[in-house]
Amino acid sequence: MSFKLKVRKAGSTPVLMIAGDITGNNIGKITSKLENIRRIFSGKIAIDLSQTTFIDSHGLGVFVFFFRRFSEENRQLLFLKPSDFIMDLFSGSNLNKIFTIIDNEENL
Repeated sequence: MSFKLKVRKAGSTPVLMIAGDITGNNIGKITSKLENIRRIFSGKIAIDLSQTTFIDSHGLGVFVFFFRRFSEENRQLLFLKPSDFIMDLFSGSNLNKIFTIIDNEENL
């Protein structure tokens, strides 16, 4: 699967959909997109991981960075519909205990 980023809205919540692998090669695009969304929208932001096939340590680092940044701003960064593989990755790194992970857009 090729790497793709797409921004859409679910109600009033912006959702960044990431398809494909999240690696050091494309982390700059993700960082730039998240930073732009953060500046434009107030409130919570969701990252749709339903089509994400892999996340390396660079990707996890960016997610932790933005999660902290949003927390410091009293905002929420939500992770939407991660696959079983991604959930295993979050669980193995204990990020599932820190991140807000939701299964469907109705919970946004």
